[in-house]
Amino acid sequence: MPYVLLSHKLNEQTPTYMSNTKLIITPINQISKGDSANTFELKFGNHIGTHADCQKHFIEGGKGVAEYDIEDFIFNKILILKIKKGKGELFFRKDFENFEERIKNSDFIIIKTEFQIFRNKDPYIYQFEGPGFSSEAASYLANFENIRGIGFDFISLSSPLHREEGRKAHRILLSKGKFIIVEDMNLEKLPSEIKKLYVIPLFIEVIDSSPCTVFAEF
Repeated sequence: MPYVLLSHKLNEQTPTYMSNTKLIITPINQISKGDSANTFELKFGNHIGTHADCQKHFIEGGKGVAEYDIEDFIFNKILILKIKKGKGELFFRKDFENFEERIKNSDFIIIKTEFQIFRNKDPYIYQFEGPGFSSEAASYLANFENIRGIGFDFISLSSPLHREEGRKAHRILLSKGKFIIVEDMNLEKLPSEIKKLYVIPLFIEVIDSSPCTVFAEF
């Protein structure tokens, strides 16, 4: 089966939400310095790069990433929506109403906004001026019991220019139980149709969310 990677590779220049954390890679052992093997220490926040927000991120007492089952990260009915959004623009109910019947038959929604272009072109805009969700849009999607996750090509569900609205949107969607929000996806090579989507996090206990490897079968 053909597969496509839909997550960004991590490096020390990886942009994050309002530049609040960075990846630091420190060599521990190096063959070039006479050690028998190469090993590294990694330091990073758990919301770096392509990552899955899980319930505990905004819900006190909610389930953390390690409390989800592996089946919660595998999707079989993927809806792809192409809806362009610019700096600070929010999604509202009207953005999704025309797709209602298709949403009813899906378990994951991928939204391609084309905002990903700023990730390399202008990281400041990507980190500090991205689009996001309104609480109205989140409430609309939360009413569909079949939807278990959404993902998109911008830094966060919460626009840095509308943070309180974004916090409300997070709480609404993550209240749905084992719902996941996949932020900062790499949709440059997004196929027109996807048969199955895999969102593979680090199952670290205690933490709310995790960086993840996302790939699709098409």
